[in-house]
Amino acid sequence: MKNLIKFLFLPLFLLFSFAGMSASDMHGLEDELIKISEKAKKSVASIKVEITEQQRMRDPFFDFFFGNPMQPRSRKSQAQGSGFVIDDKEGFIVTNNHVVQKAEKIEVMIDGKTFSAKLIGTDPHTDVGLIKIEEFKKGEIQELKFADSDKIKVGSFAIAIGNPFGLSNSVTFGIVSAKGRSGMRVTDYEDFIQTDAAINPGNSGGPLLNIEGEVIGMNTAILSQSGGYMGIGLAVPANMVKDITQQLKTGKKIQRAMMGIVIQELNDDLRSYFEIDKSVNGILVSSVEAKSPAAKAGLQQYDLITKFDGKEVENVSQFRTAVAFSPYGKKIPLEIIRNGKPMKLEVVLDKDYQLSESPQEIDQKVMDEIGITLTDNKGKITVSNVEQGSLAQSAGIMQGDVIVAINKRRVKTAAEANKIINSSKKLLFTINRNGRDFIVVINR
Repeated sequence: MKNLIKFLFLPLFLLFSFAGMSASDMHGLEDELIKISEKAKKSVASIKVEITEQQRMRDPFFDFFFGNPMQPRSRKSQAQGSGFVIDDKEGFIVTNNHVVQKAEKIEVMIDGKTFSAKLIGTDPHTDVGLIKIEEFKKGEIQELKFADSDKIKVGSFAIAIGNPFGLSNSVTFGIVSAKGRSGMRVTDYEDFIQTDAAINPGNSGGPLLNIEGEVIGMNTAILSQSGGYMGIGLAVPANMVKDITQQLKTGKKIQRAMMGIVIQELNDDLRSYFEIDKSVNGILVSSVEAKSPAAKAGLQQYDLITKFDGKEVENVSQFRTAVAFSPYGKKIPLEIIRNGKPMKLEVVLDKDYQLSESPQEIDQKVMDEIGITLTDNKGKITVSNVEQGSLAQSAGIMQGDVIVAINKRRVKTAAEANKIINSSKKLLFTINRNGRDFIVVINR
């Protein structure tokens, strides 16, 4: 069949909800969707990138004479995704970091016209990337406006536009299913909008729009057991995309607010020890950096943070994101539990406070890589948490172990340990447990 058929996806419950609408109302909604789809043709980009992949090929000659059975080979390959214009005067287009981060050549197609593009910058921690096209004429592209994503409501209409499987300008329609999704382990800083508008491979980087045609998010990931659409799509909220792209335009390092604390999730053992009821949500402060905003606010080790800026703290990921995108110089209320007693504090985030290796960054990186959380504790590096089913647990590392050395190098701080862990695939840990050293190996 040569004709291209376009389908508009409508979830079953939406069909039921539309049953009570009059024909004129239905036509009105249809007209709005058509207008938004037509207008977006000059805004939504199909992005193709060329990358070089390293492969290891078997070489009988080297295998026989040198005992090296695998030799590196490189080959060119292509990948694709979506993006959208955020500045039609300068030619800036936003997309996902994972679409363009390794790109050696970037080609953009908008409304049937092809442009060469260059990479301006990326932020892997939020999966935001910024590219720029230069040789375009006035009127060939049109920027999309950002909505205030903090104001969107669950149940609002959501329109996803992109290039799934290379099918350009595909439009799907649904609702905002949820807000503030975190702990998904998609990015380091997560505050995802969840939608049931159909998102598939190739939609990455495309816009999620409201009924006014404004950007409420950037489509980034799907939760799926098949690799395709199963009703749960995740989008980076517009306010976060806007904040990061404004910084990427300057060419400077991305700056995020930090409190200067190491934090960890509450498990059953910690709840039992600190006598914290299961109905109470929060995160535990493992350590507080001297002279940090947290220290100045009066936070202490073993405090339980239950609210930040008036919102309940659900997990480490949500808290880290909330802090990272909070304003500087403003008194932000904190609610904590210390020694079983509720307390209220105020923290002021300082733009000048920066660490070469943030304790919060260390917590997330190490946890994600091998499944342990490390804490600086009186000159020793202590394993404060081991994730169930992780590489660390399989190797025999336990909570309370002291890390003495990694790859035969003595380590004195969690930051130093983190650098070695992130730079090595094979890790030789020297562990001290109850005064006795032993060695374990972790292969990633």
